[in-house]
Amino acid sequence: MPGAEGPHISTNDGVNASWRWATVLAVHPVITVGVLAGALLFGLAGTATTAFGLPKFIPLVPGGLTLVFLGMAHLYTPIYVAGLALDRRCVRASDAAWRPSRLVLLAGGAQIVYFVVPIIQAYGGETFEELVFGSVEFAALLCTGVVTIRYLTVRDDNLPGAPALVSLWSSVWSRLAGMARYWLS
Repeated sequence: MPGAEGPHISTNDGVNASWRWATVLAVHPVITVGVLAGALLFGLAGTATTAFGLPKFIPLVPGGLTLVFLGMAHLYTPIYVAGLALDRRCVRASDAAWRPSRLVLLAGGAQIVYFVVPIIQAYGGETFEELVFGSVEFAALLCTGVVTIRYLTVRDDNLPGAPALVSLWSSVWSRLAGMARYWLS
């Protein structure tokens, strides 16, 4: 039917319209990589300052980077959850046989845990010890990042026309899966 819009209608810029929300989701692994890289650099710089007697302010740069990415992930949560729900709706409206409900629940649940734990910590007094709090936050963020990459990879396999950022995560997932198979065999 002419003029009818569906999930596979191309837009003026040549990108398949059904991939808009998936592209919004593809930002989350970038934030996750930033958090993990900043935390790793903070740990390395903190260890180097004590081991080599370097000035104590050196770890502040990667520590600040980590906090910026953690804050971005926290503020990005409502956008991420809305994008996940709207992208699921686009997938269900398409003619693909794949139904992403399990991955959507896992990714959305982990991101909501990431969002809620600091609020509980801030308003609930000392609910968690600092190490437990940090571990839960990093685990929830890492889980969301990994599940998002898996979601985008499966989506890329089932629906045509993936944008570059989504294809990037698809290739990362295939390389990680290949390395895991190699190590486990």
